[in-house]
Amino acid sequence: MAHTYRFFAKKLSQGHWILDDEEVTHALKVLRLPDGETVEVMDGQGVTGVGRLQIDSKSKVSVTEVQEFCHPRDSWTRAVLIGALKPGDVDDLIAPLVELGVDRILIYRQEDTPKFRVADSASERWQRLVQSALKQSKRPWSVAVDAFDSLSDALGAVSTFEHKWIMLPEADEDLIGIQASVKGDRGGIVALIGGEKGFSAREEAAAKASGFKPVRLGPWVLRARTAAPAVAVFLGMLPRVK
Repeated sequence: MAHTYRFFAKKLSQGHWILDDEEVTHALKVLRLPDGETVEVMDGQGVTGVGRLQIDSKSKVSVTEVQEFCHPRDSWTRAVLIGALKPGDVDDLIAPLVELGVDRILIYRQEDTPKFRVADSASERWQRLVQSALKQSKRPWSVAVDAFDSLSDALGAVSTFEHKWIMLPEADEDLIGIQASVKGDRGGIVALIGGEKGFSAREEAAAKASGFKPVRLGPWVLRARTAAPAVAVFLGMLPRVK
């Protein structure tokens, strides 16, 4: 089955959408799609569609004859909260987390790590990677990526989540063992993962004080860049609730 390209676009009227400016460049200069090509569109808010590409000019591309589909949002928010790794390592994690079903990615600067790891330029780059992964995986809802200057700030952002887990290799319970406790629940689920050095004693204590339950992934100690996709697989397997 041939791949149908998907683009972020805005709905102008019934059956008529227009591609975002950056998507025009991708469609015409990178993919070199011809006039009349069948493509998909999405608004990042649960609406997608299939229609025909209409090249109005070098800077304006429409999609016509669009058949639209509305996708209800899952009542659970699946989030991964992770310490800011080296720039290339964080970049490599964004697409897998999005494609595996994570709804929100929170990145915090750990103690004794440079501030540039959570700079605005990094956040902008991560959001571009998110959009690319959304189109590839055909997910209809946008995924938020938020950067925080400290763990305490990030903990405040997930204070209302119903299920909060801190991933610790020495924990008594594992992810599989606690799966039954979240079946049928509604609300947010967030997994906290340390950076290259794991958690400091102060960070671990702060997380536990904020209601995070120690959970382990398995019998081995995993690198953060391995643990994050592993947790995302588990989160993605939890039942979807509408």
